[in-house]
Amino acid sequence: MVKLSSKNEDELISVRIHARGGQGGVTAAQLIVYAYDGPAKCFPKFGAERMGSPTEAFAKVSQDPDAIRSNEQVYTPRYVCVLDDTIVRDICVTDGLVSGGWVIVNTIKSIDTIRKFTNRDDVNYALVDATGLAIEKLGRPITNTAILGALAKVSGLFTLEDLEKAIKIQFRGDLIKKNIDLVKDVYDKVQTHEVDIPYDSQNAEKPKWNHLELNYGGAKDYEIGVVWYTPGASLRVNTGSWGAYEIFFDPDHCIQCQACYFACPDQAIIREKQENGDWNIVGTDAMHCKGCRLCVEVCPGKDGIKARSAKLKGEEEF
Repeated sequence: MVKLSSKNEDELISVRIHARGGQGGVTAAQLIVYAYDGPAKCFPKFGAERMGSPTEAFAKVSQDPDAIRSNEQVYTPRYVCVLDDTIVRDICVTDGLVSGGWVIVNTIKSIDTIRKFTNRDDVNYALVDATGLAIEKLGRPITNTAILGALAKVSGLFTLEDLEKAIKIQFRGDLIKKNIDLVKDVYDKVQTHEVDIPYDSQNAEKPKWNHLELNYGGAKDYEIGVVWYTPGASLRVNTGSWGAYEIFFDPDHCIQCQACYFACPDQAIIREKQENGDWNIVGTDAMHCKGCRLCVEVCPGKDGIKARSAKLKGEEEF
């Protein structure tokens, strides 16, 4: 495993963190700054996102303080940390990543499945079930500190001891020991899949500018007059992956009161016009439903529209 010396490296080293809202991606970036022995800075990139939406956070480190002066987001990372593997379905997490770089993913999926979605076989991968370990150690699926245990192992940017010191700065009470135990566990259990390709920062190239998110087309890819924010969000953006709950329609218990339709903030309740001219609820739009459960709360008897925890995706469903 090729490791980087944090003491003798003067070039800029960038880390991009992909997470979902509420998973602690920003805190992970802060911990990198605390753990790195030298000039470092971090910042997030998100607006009015809600819990479950894809977010990004960035960390820049270097022994040269001038190298980290800019506040632009990280377009050409050396390390990419993915706190939730479902993000690789929606976002091109490897955008701008140079051959020989690292992708660190919280997943129980196989390396073949992850590569299927990243479409990159020229980068290194580190895979670990950070969610399972976090539930075991913390009692909840918060994976921000866990993913840094894997980053410490493959990058050499900081040691486990450095990360422990950072955790003591960031957390209080019994969370300190729990998180320290967690990162040690991850460090021991992370699985690496390396390629025989040396990393060369000179090959870093900023991706073509895009006013949308990574992996989505630009304005020229859409017909003239097309509005990006359409009812139920865009047909091209799978905001349904944000939800912690899966909403489904049960026609046997629906009285067609339409309360769910009026309550849904994303117009993810599907209505169809019947032969008699009435509009009836016929289903839900899983592509855009974010699992807010408002429809469930307003449903009389809460039987026509129901919610269940989002299923753990298997290899074939990923």
